[in-house]
Amino acid sequence: MRYAIISDIHSNLEALTTVLAHIENNKVDNILCLGDIVGYGPNPNECVELVKSNCLKVIAGNHDVACIDISEAEYFNYFAKQAIFWTGDNLTDSSRSFISQLPLHEEIENAYLVHASPDNPADWNYVTSIVEAKFSFLYFDNQICFIGHSHVPIIYVKTVDNKVNESEKNYLTIETNERYLINIGSVGQPRDNNPDAAYAILDTDKKEYQLIRVPYDYKETQKKMVEQNLPFFLIERLRNGR
Repeated sequence: MRYAIISDIHSNLEALTTVLAHIENNKVDNILCLGDIVGYGPNPNECVELVKSNCLKVIAGNHDVACIDISEAEYFNYFAKQAIFWTGDNLTDSSRSFISQLPLHEEIENAYLVHASPDNPADWNYVTSIVEAKFSFLYFDNQICFIGHSHVPIIYVKTVDNKVNESEKNYLTIETNERYLINIGSVGQPRDNNPDAAYAILDTDKKEYQLIRVPYDYKETQKKMVEQNLPFFLIERLRNGR
């Protein structure tokens, strides 16, 4: 089975449609979404509809939850809060209903899907170091855990002797005696100094994982954000990928 995995779309319609077209050319069997469909960007409802119609499994991200319950945005920075207020005001009833029913985690074959960290998904903790990865491995039994949240692709590998190593490779052969915690990066707001949209493909038959980067028309997204008076900081970061 070939799965495409997407995360952190953040209402960026241009990035999402470009990624979905690229996925179609890669002939996958199903698409999985790790959350944060909305927030930051100018097209929340369009992105929700595309995710709803294209993805086999979808889980909630912290921005998805916050646009339904604004108290969840308490710890957001100023710019994220401004965007989530705007998003909440502009969601359709259909989008709101879909988001409100999303689970915090899912499983597919031998993979665990969660937006932030597996230890307590509702706490929205980041996994950005080997120390945090070692802790996270204790909280899922599957061979692989896929996450998003930080918008930075990274692979943590737990070897047969219980060592955890970090890798920034874009390709990985899934070894039987190893376990993996994999951040697939962001479709709509990359933060690894690369503005190209990111998504992943997992081939469970060939035991292969691949991270794929796709350029998209971020200037069109920026134009829409300007028209909606969204924060300049959020607009500018799309160009820089950070």
